[in-house]
Amino acid sequence: MEMIVGQLWYFAASLLWGIVLMLFYDILEVFRRKIKHGRIGRLVEDWLFWAIAALFVFQMVFALNNGIIRSFFVVSFVAGMALYRQVAKEHVINGILAVIAFIFRPYVWFSKKIHKFSKKTLK
Repeated sequence: MEMIVGQLWYFAASLLWGIVLMLFYDILEVFRRKIKHGRIGRLVEDWLFWAIAALFVFQMVFALNNGIIRSFFVVSFVAGMALYRQVAKEHVINGILAVIAFIFRPYVWFSKKIHKFSKKTLK
């Protein structure tokens, strides 16, 4: 029974890691939307992201199942990624963009006031 419970934890952890991984990828996507990158920059970011993600996933697999990759791990990991993409992707991206807009709202307001003031005084 204990072995089954361990495998259920492994299944749940892989599902959760799929969701978390896609969440962090969407944070990277918001970063890309706000700061434009070329093809090489995106390639480097993707390589770094997936290399770091692979290290974290390997650590999780090693810690929970002694490094043994089971087929249900792959299925639940991909299911977690797909579930996140279908259910939460747009909401999370829009939420992050709204928070960024809220944080920078005073800066934008202040810079518009300075711009108007400088236009008036330079005329």
